[in-house]
Amino acid sequence: MSRAQSVLAHWHSHRDVLAPLVDSVPEDKLDFKPWDEAMSFRDLVWHILSTGALFAAASRAGRLTERPEKPDLSTKQALVQAIASFTERTHADVASITDEQFEQLVETKAVFGTDLPAKVLLGSMIDHEVHHKGQLFVYARMMGAKKLPFFIHRGS
Repeated sequence: MSRAQSVLAHWHSHRDVLAPLVDSVPEDKLDFKPWDEAMSFRDLVWHILSTGALFAAASRAGRLTERPEKPDLSTKQALVQAIASFTERTHADVASITDEQFEQLVETKAVFGTDLPAKVLLGSMIDHEVHHKGQLFVYARMMGAKKLPFFIHRGS
């Protein structure tokens, strides 16, 4: 198994829960915030998607690229579609990274104050997603969701 395949297996075990988690909450609650300055549920999903895409693209390119453009996220269906398209895009970027590239430095000083090896940046991508997905589970419970997916997806 290549390093990219290993990272993708781990990442998908978390990412593949995101759409079912979004499906578990009522559409009229997507803008829920637990406090005024917090990101809304919808914005937190976008933050996960855009940061994952940014870190994967940077790891592939060897430098930070522009944050992806925010698509229409006005409905639950649009949010689930964005999850599908950004998952595909991020997967493709990670899948294209060679084992050698995992050790190469990525120009990340603008964000992290230092350049990071691709393997560290991709590890941070997963950690970031896990952290915020945990917040989404709490948000979902606060919004009254009764049936939630398991926090990790195993198999097909």
